[in-house]
Amino acid sequence: MEVVMAAEPPQQKAVGLARRLVRLLRRKRSTAGSAAYSVAGDEFDESMDSSINSVTKLKLSGNVAALDVLFRNAAEKKGAPAPPALDDAAAAHAFVASLFAGVSAVKAAYAQLQLAQHPYDAEAIQAADAALVAELSKLSEQKRRYARDPVGAANDAAAGPAVLAAHADEQRHLLRTYEITKRKLETELQARDAEAERARAALADELRAARALEERVHPGRTLAALDDLHLSGLNATHFLTALRHTVKSVRSFAKSMVDKMRRAGWDPAAAAASVHPGVPLRHPGDEKFAFESFVALKMFTNFHRRDLGFCSMQERNSYDRRRFFEEFAELKTAPAAAFLDARNSRWGALGEFLRDRYLSLVHERMEVAFFGRPDQRSTLTAGAAFPETAWFAEFAEMARRVWLLHCLFFAFDDGASIFQARAGTRFSEMYMDTVSDVDVDDGGTSLAPAGDRVVGFTVVPGFKVGWTVMQCRVYLSQPARQP
Repeated sequence: MEVVMAAEPPQQKAVGLARRLVRLLRRKRSTAGSAAYSVAGDEFDESMDSSINSVTKLKLSGNVAALDVLFRNAAEKKGAPAPPALDDAAAAHAFVASLFAGVSAVKAAYAQLQLAQHPYDAEAIQAADAALVAELSKLSEQKRRYARDPVGAANDAAAGPAVLAAHADEQRHLLRTYEITKRKLETELQARDAEAERARAALADELRAARALEERVHPGRTLAALDDLHLSGLNATHFLTALRHTVKSVRSFAKSMVDKMRRAGWDPAAAAASVHPGVPLRHPGDEKFAFESFVALKMFTNFHRRDLGFCSMQERNSYDRRRFFEEFAELKTAPAAAFLDARNSRWGALGEFLRDRYLSLVHERMEVAFFGRPDQRSTLTAGAAFPETAWFAEFAEMARRVWLLHCLFFAFDDGASIFQARAGTRFSEMYMDTVSDVDVDDGGTSLAPAGDRVVGFTVVPGFKVGWTVMQCRVYLSQPARQP
């Protein structure tokens, strides 16, 4: 007959399990040097003893969660500090901080996506797009958690150092956004600079083409042809270039003078009649030729003399052709601020020329009518400075070109001469050129051919350089009397 052993009661099994756990804890505490035993040595800690009593009350169906509650209660009985409770304000602040960190991450990813599009980079676009989707997914997950459990989502965001980390992430993402924006702006700036450089190059090409065309149609019309000029290669074509440049400036200043007369209420036709009395003007608007003549003849006074008729410029009589050419080359590139500085002794002779020609060209009554007061004349008479007005600046540029032409005039080795046609002289196609091609008067009556008419007045003087004759420009008057 078999002896059937009675099964061990469940309560005894639980007690045995508890005793084994206590022994394991005792070894661990003994190894760590903790006081798991009392002073007597063999007695357990009272808290552990109570835990054992609690374990004996467990049923066989007890689970791990119950054991976890058991040992948590034991720790609380020993006085272990409980985690601090979070207030609602701190939790809300932490949640908002994490939310802003996520939004800043989205902004940074989107900025990276924009940067990858200009210039187009397929791989960078894919990477930026993936990063943007990931950040949006994180925000979406945060939204779902908050929808399920607002308090829990806030407490999770506030757990541990999460608040500081969220602030740090937000600043880091913002800094990244600024860096990406900076790179994008630098790229756009480089593109704009490149575009501006291309535009400047295109404009320079157009200017060169325009100058080349101007040179072919009207040789020597611009001073660009004189940029690389050398004394050994100087010829009459270079002088013609400078002459046309000077005549253009004279014509511009005369036009300004007529415009100011009209604004001041003067009659330009009556003023022109006083310039060349006895010479009737054939067409309306021809008074401009009278004023061009007035300005040119004033500016070219004593042009054939090295000292231009100034006693203070006697030393210029000893200049050789090289000295005149060097002065031409230096003044041609000098800025207006240099020769309009009264303290600059280098251009003292030019300054004296400016003062003398302005005072003889612009009468005091004229300046008062134009500007209300003769301040510019007073400034020039004092001699301490030059007027800082647009009117005088235009005059000074015209005078500078006349001075340049004078320097070039005496730079020719074989000599040069200047001439004009007297009033009443028969027109000569070899030495003269008429300023008007109209051959009918105001009433529609045909005028005599140019060869049968006479000179009313010279508008611009002519020049002879070597064997080359540069015609003077004249205004023709009535036909010559028959013998």
